Amino acid sequence: MDSPPVPLAVFLLLLHQNLLSTATASSIVEPTCKQVVSKGIGFDFCVKTLRKDPKSSTAGARGLAVIATQQTKLEFIHVLNAINKLLHGNVTDADKKALSDCAAVYEDSVETIREAIELIISGSDTDALYYLSALCDYVSTCDDAFGEMGDKLLVAKLDEDARYFASFAFAVTSLVSSH
Repeated sequence: MDSPPVPLAVFLLLLHQNLLSTATASSIVEPTCKQVVSKGIGFDFCVKTLRKDPKSSTAGARGLAVIATQQTKLEFIHVLNAINKLLHGNVTDADKKALSDCAAVYEDSVETIREAIELIISGSDTDALYYLSALCDYVSTCDDAFGEMGDKLLVAKLDEDARYFASFAFAVTSLVSSH
């Protein structure tokens, strides 16, 4: 019997390697996500969010912590942009004041997240966790601004999503510091 043509053999070899690398990728992300479920993070959310970054397939625990925190930064930037858009809309003076306070808080949050990423990369896990824990306080500050003077419904969903992402980054990063 003749050997298969060379292009077919190369294709089969590449397919086999691709399947192996996919299996390896899921073996890194999924156990991490199983661990953060106990910290209140949804498994599917975790897997989907980490896999948004192609580097997750080869990342170790620290790399996944960086990816989780980068995804959190993107969410906080999204919230900041939405708040700025609301600020330029037709809102009451009280809402405008609360939105302005929230915008300042989210600007600070984005910088805090940048610093947390650098701390994770450098191995300063305890400091990174301190910065990440502050994010939920920032979100609460935005909530409080609306509780005092505006229509909290304007940002309730945005704040809820930001708080969840902050908890996600904290949960994944805490796995690194426990090793």
